[in-house]
Amino acid sequence: MAKARGKLAGSTPRVRDPDATRSALLKSAVKLFAQNGYDGTSVQQVVDDAQRTKGAFYYYFDSKEDLLQSIHDDSVGLQLDLIHQVLERDEPADVLLKALVVEVLMEPMGVYQSEIAVFTHELRRLTGKGFEGVLAKRDEFEQCVVELIERGIEAGIFKDLGPPRLLAFGIIGMCSWSLNWLRPDGALSPREIGEMFAEMLVSGLKA
Repeated sequence: MAKARGKLAGSTPRVRDPDATRSALLKSAVKLFAQNGYDGTSVQQVVDDAQRTKGAFYYYFDSKEDLLQSIHDDSVGLQLDLIHQVLERDEPADVLLKALVVEVLMEPMGVYQSEIAVFTHELRRLTGKGFEGVLAKRDEFEQCVVELIERGIEAGIFKDLGPPRLLAFGIIGMCSWSLNWLRPDGALSPREIGEMFAEMLVSGLKA
């Protein structure tokens, strides 16, 4: 009887999962950048830790700098999606501001704390179009917060304390600083901390 050629009869064909490969490379990069720094981590180390090949790496990323930008894009892209969803809700500005702080700024910090910390510390490594792309996304996010504050002032919900952009910087900065001390498994969850921050901010802004 002739032997079957190719895959064995009854065996399950191996299915490639490109998303899993990209995710594994990003996860390993975040871990190694946090441990050793960007300069102290090579592409080969990322590949070895992810148990992938260099060919797979260069299929998804043009360079180590491109990998760093992707870490930023994935986390900021999520936050941009979330903030646009908040702004589309038909609710008063004070309710939306609380949602912004809790759902957009603090809860994702609990999930992407390592990614945000790595990118913040290694931002200077980006150059050219990569850096311009990062600034464009950050500007878009900041403008969304400014828009929410302006909406609240125009509706008489918030006091006019000064330039809305400065108020937006204060809100974003306060929440972003938590990456230095936040512990997702601490006594208070990121959501609970966000609710505290939101109450403090809204109380200070309410007319």
